Amino acid sequence: MREFRNPERRKTQRWPIFLEGTIGFAGRYRLKCMVQNLSETGAKLAFHKVTDAPAEFTLNVSLAGKEAHYLARRRWRRHRLIGVKFVRPPVANAVSLQDYIQT
Repeated sequence: MREFRNPERRKTQRWPIFLEGTIGFAGRYRLKCMVQNLSETGAKLAFHKVTDAPAEFTLNVSLAGKEAHYLARRRWRRHRLIGVKFVRPPVANAVSLQDYIQT
């Protein structure tokens, strides 16, 4: 019997990570989410209920006690999960993902 698998298309490794986050858009709206995995270029987010997240938003997470803000673009959506690609990395004073993973 043949086994079909989707080829891995990610350019960077994603690490399983369960952090609370928020997405902000339109200058004032915020939705809570759970960041389920994270890489230098994107993330997978889970919501408590099916949410129509905007096409582009700011993802805010706390890494090692410092806030990281990513400008993110939605790439896919399945029920309560969405995958995002980072349009811009976090600001310079935020902790790097590599430093966070190694602690």
